[in-house]
Amino acid sequence: MTLRWPTGAAEDDPAINQTLATIQSALLQETDAVSTEDRRQHLSFIQAVITRMSQASSSSKSWLLPIVTATYGYAVTGKSILVALLGCLAVLVFGLLDANYLKQERAFRRLYDEVAAGSPIPAFSMNPTLASPEGSGSNYWPDWPDVRSWAVAPVYGPLLLSGLGLVIWLACR
Repeated sequence: MTLRWPTGAAEDDPAINQTLATIQSALLQETDAVSTEDRRQHLSFIQAVITRMSQASSSSKSWLLPIVTATYGYAVTGKSILVALLGCLAVLVFGLLDANYLKQERAFRRLYDEVAAGSPIPAFSMNPTLASPEGSGSNYWPDWPDVRSWAVAPVYGPLLLSGLGLVIWLACR
């Protein structure tokens, strides 16, 4: 069984140009007007990311507590400065992770506000840098306001201070 493909185009040049013009006009009309339902769906997508960031922040706190309890507890009973320092390192890592979740959540909240206000953000764009103020590029490290926020500093600060106090207490023994 052999297949023989046609050698020429299925349509002539004017028909191809007409089809191209029809497709281009349909695409331009679709991108110019964002319907209310599209905006609602876009906001729903952004809200899902905000919720995910909030849940990840909560999860990092709930993972840290047993780790800190185990390391600090073992450091006291085993009189091990290294384990106490390991606990302090865990607090720093989880605090940095949690502050980064907060930074991302704030960026997506700005994106949500801009889309809700009808700003010229492309439909269904999930890029929070489109809504960030001028000069605030995207980096992966949390900013100082994120670190000292009420959701990060009051949780991780006392845990870190107690770990450092434990290290000092163990060093003085």
